[in-house]
Amino acid sequence: MWSSWAFFLVAVGVASGRPSKPTDGSYDFGYEHDAYGAHPLTVFKSAAELEVPKLDVLQHSKLCESSLYTLLTPRGGATRKPQTTILDSNGDLIWTSEWNGQQLYNLMVQEYKGEKYLTFWAGNDAVGGHGAGTIIMLDKTYTLFKEVRAAYGLDADLHDFRITESGTALITVYEIVQRDLTEVGKNHIGPVWDCLIQEIDLETGVAVFQWRALDHWNLVDTYKEIGGDGEGDRAYDFFHMNSIDKDARGNYLTSSRYMHALTYIDGTTGEVIWILGGKRNMFRDLSNGTATNFAYQHDARWSGNDTITIFDNGVDDVHRDIADTRGLKLKIDEQNMTVEVVTEYFNPHKIHGISQGSFQSLSNGNVLLGYGNSAAFTEFASNGDVLCDTHFGPESRFGSAEVQSYRVYKYEWHGWPRTTPSSALRINSARSWNFFVSWNGATEVSKWILQGSNSSNATEEEWRELNRTKRTGFETAFEIRKSYPSFLRAVAVHSEGHMLGRSEPLDVQAIKDELQYTYGFNFTDDEVWIAQIALACGGVLGIGALLRMGIIAWNTRRKAYQRVSTEDS
Repeated sequence: MWSSWAFFLVAVGVASGRPSKPTDGSYDFGYEHDAYGAHPLTVFKSAAELEVPKLDVLQHSKLCESSLYTLLTPRGGATRKPQTTILDSNGDLIWTSEWNGQQLYNLMVQEYKGEKYLTFWAGNDAVGGHGAGTIIMLDKTYTLFKEVRAAYGLDADLHDFRITESGTALITVYEIVQRDLTEVGKNHIGPVWDCLIQEIDLETGVAVFQWRALDHWNLVDTYKEIGGDGEGDRAYDFFHMNSIDKDARGNYLTSSRYMHALTYIDGTTGEVIWILGGKRNMFRDLSNGTATNFAYQHDARWSGNDTITIFDNGVDDVHRDIADTRGLKLKIDEQNMTVEVVTEYFNPHKIHGISQGSFQSLSNGNVLLGYGNSAAFTEFASNGDVLCDTHFGPESRFGSAEVQSYRVYKYEWHGWPRTTPSSALRINSARSWNFFVSWNGATEVSKWILQGSNSSNATEEEWRELNRTKRTGFETAFEIRKSYPSFLRAVAVHSEGHMLGRSEPLDVQAIKDELQYTYGFNFTDDEVWIAQIALACGGVLGIGALLRMGIIAWNTRRKAYQRVSTEDS
């Protein structure tokens, strides 16, 4: 009776709008219109504490870079907790973590003294549109290697942290200073956010270079209206630095969101060499204005000796529709002071990235754009053709800041966690008991071996192999047979055949008894969802009666089970 009831409720659930994924993978209408909520999630049986964005792949090509992992930092009003997250090319989880309840930004893989580290910013991001915190460096075991701070008692800002080849780090820093505000319409001295570049020696924490925007830019050069800023404790963010890059000549390139400009700075004297874009633009635009009309831009980097890449937002919170967001590759001629567009990169849905965003040039020639405030990232061929387009939140919510990631990047990474694999017993949709196993952060697992024993304290020799399978995504399942012994565990195996780690033993019968006692009889995850759909549709004719029948059957089975348990005891 339960099977037919469940089938009927599945049909009602589909009719009620729970969508299925299109077979061509092009567009999940339900996903993009909140059928899974504002923050669609993937959850796991073996690691119930983990939850990561569920992706909707709108467009896919084999030409996309599949050998690298995707790094992002999901956060926003619809997310329960900010996290650093690494996904593989299929969207399966590799690693995710919180950090002391802090906001998290800018997850990257960077090299220091020949070793790879995960780096990200952690702190308070509610400080006038930027942040006050520190930079975290984790080694390949996900252990804290360094916590990097800004110099002179200031806080590290969230916008950028780049390790140089010489073993120093570039950090953006914000500091409130008092300035005469007459030129921007105020008749008093008031607070202004000055923007600093600090280059920090990672060994000593000492600043080897510092540059201040207010020493070289005037308040009147900004496009940001002062409004009520500059009054009381409301500092005026006139410049808003969001990226720093250092070239082989030892000079710095920085992006200013509110100047609509890039500033190229002498690495010895700190003097401005040239300015590209904005009110003080020094370049002749050979592309009819499209090379210098970028606005509210982010993530400006050198890409070779004469090429600069930019994530050109084109819009902000106040001016949401004045332009289409684009990736922009520019060719600079510093001798003749000319600039021209090499390539523009537009999302096929014309996303307006009203804040944040990233542009990454990949080693295979592709370009990856992350859309910041909008939960999307797109990979392009070098000529601007769209290859892969992915959402990690519904498009209907873009611009709401409910799900976002400051940047999205791709990197190679090898993780060797010091934790042990996690495991759990659950019933699948075929009503069979399964053993589920996963290992957060472990990139080198090739196979899982299921082992069994009649004792949790068995010696290694007493654990015998029951089954083995290739690692499939983040979480791998083994079907449990009646002939299996009482205790089960999983062993993670490297591609070269050696053991990487093993899960703690599970007492199969004890877990079954606990689950059956709790639920009366064995609900699968899908059947729980069906019951929830039925409850939501209780006003539909007949659903309430059918649901009541199911509940009566459930309670009858539960009471019968409890009676048998009592008699057996």
